[in-house]
Amino acid sequence: MQTISSTFFIPREGTDFDDLYRRVRIMPLYSFPHTKDLNWRLREHTNRFFVHIDFDAFYAQVEQRDNLKLRGKPVSVGGTGGGKGIVMTASYEARAYGVDTGMSVLEAKKICPQLISLPCYGPKYESIVLNLMNALKEFVPEDCIEQYSIDECFADLTPVAKDFFEATKAACAIKRRIRELENLTASMGISYNKTYAKLATKLQKPDGFSVITQENKEKIFSMPAGKLWGVGRRNELRLLMLGIRTIRDLAGSSERMLRQEFGVNGLVFRKLARGEDTSEIFRKERKEKSLNHYHTLSEPIYKSADVRTEIRRIGEYICRKLRSKNLVAGFMHLSVRFENLRYASDLVKLTNYTNDDREIFNTALSVYRRLHKPTKEMKGRQFGMGVYDLHTDLKEKNLNLFESEPELPYRALDRLKSKYGEGVIRVGIGN
Repeated sequence: MQTISSTFFIPREGTDFDDLYRRVRIMPLYSFPHTKDLNWRLREHTNRFFVHIDFDAFYAQVEQRDNLKLRGKPVSVGGTGGGKGIVMTASYEARAYGVDTGMSVLEAKKICPQLISLPCYGPKYESIVLNLMNALKEFVPEDCIEQYSIDECFADLTPVAKDFFEATKAACAIKRRIRELENLTASMGISYNKTYAKLATKLQKPDGFSVITQENKEKIFSMPAGKLWGVGRRNELRLLMLGIRTIRDLAGSSERMLRQEFGVNGLVFRKLARGEDTSEIFRKERKEKSLNHYHTLSEPIYKSADVRTEIRRIGEYICRKLRSKNLVAGFMHLSVRFENLRYASDLVKLTNYTNDDREIFNTALSVYRRLHKPTKEMKGRQFGMGVYDLHTDLKEKNLNLFESEPELPYRALDRLKSKYGEGVIRVGIGN
């Protein structure tokens, strides 16, 4: 990454082992409804209205929005200057040539020589998503919103709609708001359960809108079984070997056969295909305990000035995330990963609970001075920072009678960065 913060991670509650790995990014492989998420006392939802929102080719769409020269051209995001990297998303112009997510940039350029490959700028994309998620709260209560990934979310429209007509009106208003706020398009699907809402989104893209009810769910049945979340490419091949090609085939298949092949997930696949997804909006309940950010460089570094710039960039990002969540941190962790994959790291207690760029940066530099440093022979490939012992920011500061440091309008600076990018303005920290 990845530069995506804990907003897009979900807690895995239970054992200590689960807690250790609780910051798992929400991806379809991990977050499709499991048995514990389904209400087995219900056959299917009735009088419920869920909308799934998918920001079309999100990273690429943002880059095309911000650069007129990219519009109408095949664009991918996720590559580097040397042609390395993986395609994280591709514009619809690039998809027409066969460029797809997960493909190497080199492979993508073979099938589309004119492809424009751009690096991923996570902070910009994240700030846009945070802005859109806040706007969504204008239409439905916060606990009716589930962030599924950086470019997808669900919303339960039931509190604001009594039928599909009113749900459609609410979703259309959300669609207009997205366009007004960020000048982006989104495809939407409405249905009486989350699975069908997600599948409905795929019926019309980009900038599409589909409604699936109990009466017209035949539209879903004709889709390939691999479109069902949680199935994936490998499971789709296994389904094909069982003679299951479409969602209709999966819905009508034998429970015994599916359980024998996939275990309990086979039963879940069948229920989802039949429209019997009784899962609810996932509500994040646990308090944030830490924030981390790791950046893997396309070109390793070792010079002090380059390292200082990288540490500062990561520190500014962490502090902006703390302020966006109204948090302060008591501990800070800094790590360096070298080209041979070995790590050097240390954890330190901060002088005060803080989210101040200057304090975090100066502390990080003092930690770095104690670490084994990158050299010309063994350069640094990845730098990371984490902050822990998080508490609500009460805007209190320890007063020092002998040192005076001016208050800085960080939140105003954060708003500028969210709108125009990280590099638009920086705090002068000094040497």
